[in-house]
Amino acid sequence: MDRIISVSLDPPLNSVSYAKSRVLEFDAFVVTTPELQELPPSFEIQIWWSTNDKEEWIASSLHLNRAREPLRLCSVASADAGVGASGKQNHIHQFSISFVPPYSASSLQFTARYRFEENTDWTWCGRIETNGVIELSRPRRNGGNAAPNLHDLFSEISTDLEASELVSEVPNSRAWKVSGLSAPSLTEPTRAALGKPIGMQRYLSLVRIQHSWMGPRHGTKDFFIDRESFMVLFQREDGYNVCVLPLSNLKNHLIFYLQSGGGKILFEVSNTASGHQTFSAFVGVSRDPMQAVQTAFYSLRSNVQTLSPYSSQLLNSAVPGESSDQSVEPTVQPIVTSGGLSRPVNGTWYEQWLDCMGFCTWNSMGIDVSHDKIMTALQSLEDAGIRVGLVIIDDGWQPTDSNRRLLAFEANEKFPNGLKFTVDSIKNKFPYVKHVAVWHALLGYWHGISPDGEIAKKYELTKGRLYNEDVYVVSGDSIKRFYDDYYGFLSSSGITVVKADVQMHIYDLEGDHIRQSDIYKQYQDALKLQSMRYFSRRIIYCMAMSPQYYYYALIQTNYTKPVLRNSDDFFPNIPSSHHWHVYCNAMNNTLTSLLHAVPDWDMFMTTVAPYSSMHAASRCFSGGPVYITDTPGFHDMEILSQIQAETTRGTSVCLRPSRQALALDPYFNLKDGRLMYLTNFYGGAGGFSLLAAFNINENDNAEFVEPIRRSMFSALATDSEYVVFSYKTGNTAEFSTSSNSSDDPALMLTQLKTNEWDIFTAAPLAVVKSQFKTTKIGAIGVLNKITGAAAIQRQQIVVPVTGRALLDIDVKVLGTLGIYISELSASGGMAAIAKLLITIQGLVMPMSSLSTQGNILKIDLDSAWRELDLQARWSNEISLRVYIT
Repeated sequence: MDRIISVSLDPPLNSVSYAKSRVLEFDAFVVTTPELQELPPSFEIQIWWSTNDKEEWIASSLHLNRAREPLRLCSVASADAGVGASGKQNHIHQFSISFVPPYSASSLQFTARYRFEENTDWTWCGRIETNGVIELSRPRRNGGNAAPNLHDLFSEISTDLEASELVSEVPNSRAWKVSGLSAPSLTEPTRAALGKPIGMQRYLSLVRIQHSWMGPRHGTKDFFIDRESFMVLFQREDGYNVCVLPLSNLKNHLIFYLQSGGGKILFEVSNTASGHQTFSAFVGVSRDPMQAVQTAFYSLRSNVQTLSPYSSQLLNSAVPGESSDQSVEPTVQPIVTSGGLSRPVNGTWYEQWLDCMGFCTWNSMGIDVSHDKIMTALQSLEDAGIRVGLVIIDDGWQPTDSNRRLLAFEANEKFPNGLKFTVDSIKNKFPYVKHVAVWHALLGYWHGISPDGEIAKKYELTKGRLYNEDVYVVSGDSIKRFYDDYYGFLSSSGITVVKADVQMHIYDLEGDHIRQSDIYKQYQDALKLQSMRYFSRRIIYCMAMSPQYYYYALIQTNYTKPVLRNSDDFFPNIPSSHHWHVYCNAMNNTLTSLLHAVPDWDMFMTTVAPYSSMHAASRCFSGGPVYITDTPGFHDMEILSQIQAETTRGTSVCLRPSRQALALDPYFNLKDGRLMYLTNFYGGAGGFSLLAAFNINENDNAEFVEPIRRSMFSALATDSEYVVFSYKTGNTAEFSTSSNSSDDPALMLTQLKTNEWDIFTAAPLAVVKSQFKTTKIGAIGVLNKITGAAAIQRQQIVVPVTGRALLDIDVKVLGTLGIYISELSASGGMAAIAKLLITIQGLVMPMSSLSTQGNILKIDLDSAWRELDLQARWSNEISLRVYIT
């Protein structure tokens, strides 16, 4: 058996980084089996490197690093570092080297190799074409520190294109609008070359996957994509990132994609209008890749016209239905030091529909969904202790003919007493269900409307062709009335959310009268208007991943955010789909997170081992909705207990971050052989920075050890103190963001096998100084929930001139709350707790609800709530106060 479990490099292979100085530092983390406590003196590990793409390679030996203090290892296998299946610890050996490459070197590529004995074969790390690259400091090709010009970004730009620089809305970035003229394209689209990217190192392209979905394509120096692209983002050797976004203009009948050819980025424009039309793409440049995307996107958005008159009238008038509860976003008050305690006027946590734990019928029932099956499933969930707040009745409830065409609004024979009866039955028997949603296709059903049904008698129909079959769709002025009546019926039946699916079918409709009509725009206007009128925009856009929707229906910001399905479906029975699903959603968020919509990473099942835990963590971390589609009676309660949290009023919610998850490295490739990191945030200024690590390597035996560094956390406050908390192990590490420090220290190591994950929370700390000691203190979150930091509604510390300091916290849900106290373990753990005064809802906290783990005070809110027989009052929050000597 191989004694080496894994070798990980820092910087990693398959990455491009930029040197801060001419002195390069490398670390290698060698994980060995429990039996190999010490590596033999003959063991060698080398960095194998070359500069400026030369064929000459140099070997530099790394040395066992005994000088540095060992980092805490976060192993998901156990809270004890590196515990293997045998119960014995794996061992991590850290090797290091620093050297100065030749001054003439502008770049360096590297890999690593190791062997146990001299004169034996080397074992190479990584695979062919997986070398890491370091770009060395040097003058940029355009001179100075200014961002490059457009002609520094692309060579061989088509003379048919005109470019104008725009005022960028993003600091330290530049933006351009590149335009051309497109002739009517009944046969061939208009093509033009933006040009060949100059100095490109890596790229991400978001392309059309099938017809209704978007997904990533990654590459290196030679640009090539196999499908129509919605966005290209590339990294240059000088450290700048460039984003190209084409604008598909639904009103002007322009559909605009990016293509590749000869290493160039090509424009491809289809113009279905009767005359020539101007098309535009937007280019953003920044040192930060996400800011480059933002630069291009905000420039595009400023060029998009305002809402249609119908939408404007609706927004300015009273509409039936509930008011939007998404207009109020939860916030976390920053930890401040003051002489008195100030509380926000509004002390109630506003629960949105997206916070509800959801259940969807699709994977568990398919099109055989029925009233009885739904009631049985919800009873099964309740028996298992699962109280969902959202039920989605997916495909299968509508009355259709044998050709998959919609007949009427009312539910089919599997709902014998009608849709309203089912909704009322759900809410009467399971009162914690706040929302019931139904699925429908944009055109009615998969093949439109039946010409022989009730709908055909009331609305104008148009005949077209879809996939070589005749279809009938509602058309003309009837579209708005159709959706008004349809959504009015659903609303009167108790439905409060809709899932509008199969949306891209409208662009597959064939027929000259359809191509020249405004049917595409009419359907989108009707969907937007009536979803606002009846459901306060509680709508899920599905099979709608296309610029036609992005830049028409999902870009205006003067209404409540709808939800956008962010990837192809969850396929429980296809093993190869699970890693792709998480990876695809993460990369798609690079663009979709900027839309005026909440990306939805789709439902999942908790019983698809070994992938379910990974799916659960990614959904919770995504910032979007979380809903399961378990078969009734088959649930993984351990996973579910980490997803759902109980409120003081007996409902189940999911703790969602404030933003949308983003890839730390958007150029990460599924085949890179390293961990994928996502970032997110919760709260307002001084809130919680979140980092998730996923091992989604295609090799089932892949295992990586990588350092967690301060620079991996986003939106940290300057000159502040933080503690990093590992969800899986409970390990902690303090760090500071002092402006005097330019170091980027490794805080801890994470060791993840395939399908494993961890979430790291950087929680802000307040510093309490007394005559004899200095204590750092702050809430970490609810420890037994995946994104437990999102449970902290508000926290504030007050340090009076005399007397005890006070940590005042409002928590959204019950669970085990963690509070970090830097001197806790050194002060005697539980003995130190006895010196604190802790209250919950104004009553003294029972000692039986308190425990410690290192420097973390653990407060069992569930047991305290029951023991003190507490009840929710005017506020649905839990108020705690910790008085510190």
